This record gives sequence, C-alpha cells and structure tokens, in this order.
Amino acid sequence: MTLNVNQLIEQNKKKRKLLTPENNSYYENLLMYIRMNHFSNEKAFEEALLNILNQLLNGQQEGMSAEEVLGSDPEQYADQFIQSLPKGKTKSTIEFGLELSFTFFGWLLILWGIWPFVNKENQTLHLGSLLLSLILVITGLMLIVNVIFMMKNKRKAPRVFGILGGLLFFTGFFLNFLMEPLGPLLYISYFTPFGLGCFLLLASYIMKRAQ
Repeated sequence: MTLNVNQLIEQNKKKRKLLTPENNSYYENLLMYIRMNHFSNEKAFEEALLNILNQLLNGQQEGMSAEEVLGSDPEQYADQFIQSLPKGKTKSTIEFGLELSFTFFGWLLILWGIWPFVNKENQTLHLGSLLLSLILVITGLMLIVNVIFMMKNKRKAPRVFGILGGLLFFTGFFLNFLMEPLGPLLYISYFTPFGLGCFLLLASYIMKRAQ
C-alpha cells in the first residue's frame, strides 16, 4: 500500500523513537542539515528519510553505530542525499521565509499582547510608529533568513536564528521608547495582538504540515 505524506511522517516519528540516544543525535544533525538545504518533493523526501531510519535501525540491531552505517561525516552524507532527491514544487525559499516570518511575528504578537489580553486592556498605538517598526522588523528578518541560507554549518542555524531574532526583537522594543510617536492614534482591542499571534503560529504549523 502506498503511504501518503502524513502517514510517512508518522512512521518516521515512530521509528525515530527506536534509535539509541547516540544514533538519534547523529540523525538529528543529519536531518537539520538536510531540512535547511532541501526544496524537493516532500513525499520523496519523507520516503528517503524512512529508508535512512530503516538502515540505522537494521545496523543498530547488529550493534553498529550510525557512523558505521552512514559514515562519520553526516553533512557529506546529507549532500549526497539531497542530490539524489527528485526536484519538486513544494517548499521554496519564499515559502520557508513565510513560514519563518509567521513563527517570528506570531510569538512577537503573543508576547506583546498577552498582558493586555489577561487584563482585558485595550491599547493605543501610533500608526506611523507601528508601520516604521514593521518595516524595520521585516527588513531585519529578511536579512536573518539570508544569513541562515548562506551559512555552511546548518546545524547552528536554530541558535543563530534565536540570537539574531532576539536582538531584532529587543532592538524594535527599545526603538519604540527612543522614537517620538508618529502618525495618528490607532485603537485596538485587547484581544487583537494575542489572537493574531495565535493565528500566525497556526498558519506556520499548517505550512509545515502541508505537502
């Protein structure tokens, strides 16, 4: 029976839990590098990952480590793995950027709106200041995405994104205190930032699960 993408993902999750801690660490490094570099057919990708897990589990039963099965350099193996995948029309750089943006802005809005949401306090913003902050944040986020794609060591990508994203957040936060308010006043409900943040995180999750 042919499995669809979601079924393949579930099988991969189950088989991954059977790996030893050492083999799982190797697989995590391998998977991180592949996911940051691959834009090929999603089903072919999950099928290939299932094949890798089967190799690791078979080797594990024979007392072999992941390095003995796939080699001591996971990035070199990952490069060969990526080249073997058929090109498809699933995730592209733009889609990856959107997914990253939805996640970033989702958490940003939730952090910003959780206190007013809990206290049911409506907020007042200056439209010009809000637009300027959005332009600065979007520009900064685009630069971060470009930096991640240019990195040679993709295993450090989550840490780099966390550090640069945090700096971007605090820069925008302090700019709001340093700048004079610009533009007309905008009144928003206490629910709007928190609700919009939840919506963006949901959209990011859907994009990740999409074929």
